[in-house]
Amino acid sequence: MAHLLDLPDELLIQICCALRHHVDASDIKSCRLSCQRLCAASSHLLVPLVAVDCRMASLDRFTQIMRHPTIARGVHTIRVPIHSYRHELSELLSSFVKFVAEPALHSHVDTANLSNLWLRALHLVHGEYQRLYREQETLRREGTFADVVASAVATMPHGTVLIYDDEPCNALDDANLQVLALQHCRLLGLDPSAWRSIWYEMLSPKTWTDLIRDDFGWDAFAPDAAFEEPQMDFLLELPAAIAKAGGRVHDMRFHLSCETPLRHLESGVTTRSDFASAMQQLHAFALTCHQPQMEALSHDYASSVLDRAPNLRFLRVDIASPGSHPNVLASRPWPRLQHIHLAGVQCTLSGLVTFLDGLPAHVDSMCLDSVYLTQGSWADVLEALRQKTYGSFTIQDPRGPDAEHVDAAFEPAGNTRSPGEQFVKHVRVPGSLSPAEAFVCRFTDTNPCQS
Repeated sequence: MAHLLDLPDELLIQICCALRHHVDASDIKSCRLSCQRLCAASSHLLVPLVAVDCRMASLDRFTQIMRHPTIARGVHTIRVPIHSYRHELSELLSSFVKFVAEPALHSHVDTANLSNLWLRALHLVHGEYQRLYREQETLRREGTFADVVASAVATMPHGTVLIYDDEPCNALDDANLQVLALQHCRLLGLDPSAWRSIWYEMLSPKTWTDLIRDDFGWDAFAPDAAFEEPQMDFLLELPAAIAKAGGRVHDMRFHLSCETPLRHLESGVTTRSDFASAMQQLHAFALTCHQPQMEALSHDYASSVLDRAPNLRFLRVDIASPGSHPNVLASRPWPRLQHIHLAGVQCTLSGLVTFLDGLPAHVDSMCLDSVYLTQGSWADVLEALRQKTYGSFTIQDPRGPDAEHVDAAFEPAGNTRSPGEQFVKHVRVPGSLSPAEAFVCRFTDTNPCQS
């Protein structure tokens, strides 16, 4: 314990993670008494991630955390939810009822028993929604959101992990809003315990996925005609704003249910000098989207990022629509890139060869999963991949010409699904290599696509 205060954060994080799942509530008091040194040394690790969105209450909370003398030192990840209050829902009460009020009510109460009391409550809630929409638009239009977040992030000593996602958000942290909900319930004679969750759900900003119509299955996903594309430029300007304020984003991740927020992004964001400067410092980039994309992206934001990130060391692109990012591998050389995971990506032989030529001679890990080869043969792809050495290499479910010869090492497993119905489930043999992987890793000289 004498040198506990001198331990680096990385070791303290491992210690806290090991203890986190073995603490009983009844032991908290004794732990605090017996581990005061540990508490003092690791308190700044309590809040590693902070979420911030385009509401004044969220910005105020974010600013308070980043100004805290202890907690702020441990924050290294900023989560920016891609959701918004919509002008269509703010302007038209009928749209608000259809897309917000009715879904919220159906999940909690019997709408058949609602009366004029509900109509009064609805008008109160819609009025508050309109206020939140106006507040959001002011923060966006005046650049306050980007400026406040960038100024706070610039004080982070070790750089920033910036995560964008469209996970639903129904946790409102505005204390005034919570008080307002209670006041409305008392005014209308409603039970706060029953209505509070409904109130918060109706006043939460919506993600684009919330407004998508799914009448005909995954392949027919399309936005409802009543809604325009969301304006996401002000969120995606954050990396440039952070760089301009003197901060650094070294890891940027997109975890999206659909790529619609990036579909009609104006190219102006990615052509500004501040953006290019910010991408120079980027070490890791990830884009994950498992929902098929009906329309091609008019501007490929991911490729714009990668084309300006020469110091990239980690790359993960996992998408469900191979054609949505046709130029993702046609970016500049990455002499420091060591960890690569490509899933659902579409490429040509020449594009893949160019991509490989820009990599270092040794790559720590590479995984190619469901990669679509639109031109060339897998036999030539394997020859090109073989020119590098790998700490770990995996290829599975390849698509395109002669892909059936790029087999993984499988063994049958399973049992009867139901009486009289047999099935065989194939699983990968642990520790084994497919013929293609063995060839690429130089354990054999036989190209499985040429044998």
